[in-house]
Amino acid sequence: MTLTDKSIPVQRTAAAAELQPASGTLNVMTWNIGYSGLGEESDFQADGGTMLRPPSKAVVEKNLSGISAVLKDHQPDIILMQELAADGFLTRGVNVLGTVKHSLADYSMFFSSDIRTRFFPGPISLKHGLGTFLRVANKGTKIVRIPEEPEALMGFIRRRYHVQVTELKLGETDWAVINVHLSAFDEGANTRMQQLRAVLDLARSYYDSGKAVAVGGDWNMRLTPTDFSYTADDSAQFWIHDFPREELGDGWQIAVDPSTPSVRTNEQTYKAGVNYTTIIDGLIVSPNVEIVSAKGLDLSFQYTDHQPVMVTLRAVATGDAPVEAVN
Repeated sequence: MTLTDKSIPVQRTAAAAELQPASGTLNVMTWNIGYSGLGEESDFQADGGTMLRPPSKAVVEKNLSGISAVLKDHQPDIILMQELAADGFLTRGVNVLGTVKHSLADYSMFFSSDIRTRFFPGPISLKHGLGTFLRVANKGTKIVRIPEEPEALMGFIRRRYHVQVTELKLGETDWAVINVHLSAFDEGANTRMQQLRAVLDLARSYYDSGKAVAVGGDWNMRLTPTDFSYTADDSAQFWIHDFPREELGDGWQIAVDPSTPSVRTNEQTYKAGVNYTTIIDGLIVSPNVEIVSAKGLDLSFQYTDHQPVMVTLRAVATGDAPVEAVN
């Protein structure tokens, strides 16, 4: 028996004003905000720490204020967000979802729950998932299920893995933009590999139909080799696996900023130069997409255990995109 809903409920919110068509380049941010609960003061039990939720409501509110400020400062065309959550146990009653939406009033929002409890009362409920925010006109967002882990989290919470797919037009080019968050604690990364292949097959199907494709999010795989300094015990890296580049077809590229870590380990609270850091957040793009730029925002992990990645993309004729896999 699991205590989470088998369905994937969605929530749509319109922008405050009519969205205008995108033109020129497409600016995309991907950010796992860790339900505003995994800032520098937090560790996490599943990673080897002691905390099951943030140390206080004030910490969640501090993190949320910082996250909201970053979102307001950058205002990309599209924001692909992971670990967005409504008020409940993990957020200590803070409505992270509502506050983020309020901060992004000029964006439409599509939220879908990968975890939603059925029988828990409000203070200990869970409503947690993916959010796609759009500041440009689009044809809508839908969800596509991907493989799930064989075992329930902590024995009773089942995560309903899926991706969000948004279609839009940029100039003369049709685009598909996919928001993804793969499994993290699956044994041997077996579920992650099944999920990855499902996501890449989906991306190829959109590319084969003539679209430019960008798949962004938290891959929970090391997207590029990194050597950021750390002193923590290597045992905290038990969940980290390298992205299998052989799974990418010819011309597909990975967009990351190799100079800025996008995630830190959570076996202890964050201390610069102590926790292991690497890059697991970024975009994969089809052969007809040029990576104009990719920049990680170094926030010193103050507000989340992940850092946002900003990528600028442009559609090109197949074969004209740069051959470098990592920007």
